[in-house]
Amino acid sequence: MYSDQILPTTKTQVGESRVEKIDVSGAVSSWNPAYLKTAIEKSDPVPEQKNDPDGIRAVVAGTLGRQSKKVSVREVPDGTLTR
Repeated sequence: MYSDQILPTTKTQVGESRVEKIDVSGAVSSWNPAYLKTAIEKSDPVPEQKNDPDGIRAVVAGTLGRQSKKVSVREVPDGTLTR
C-alpha cells in the first residue's frame, strides 16, 4: 500500500464507528506529514524528511474526520510505522 492510501483505507474500514483513540507510532521523526497525502513512493521530488508530530496528528485527524485530541503520535525504536 502506498503511503497516501493508508488513511483513506483506514477511514473506509472504520466508517462511522466510534473511535476512542488513534495511535500513530513508528519512525515519525523521519516522516513528513505530506507523505500521508502524496505517495512518497511516487513523488518526484520526494518531500524532505521532517520531524513534525503535530503535522502528522493534524493530517491523520483531518483525513479520518476525528478530533486531534484523539490522535497520539509517538516515536518507537524499530523504525517502522506499526499502526
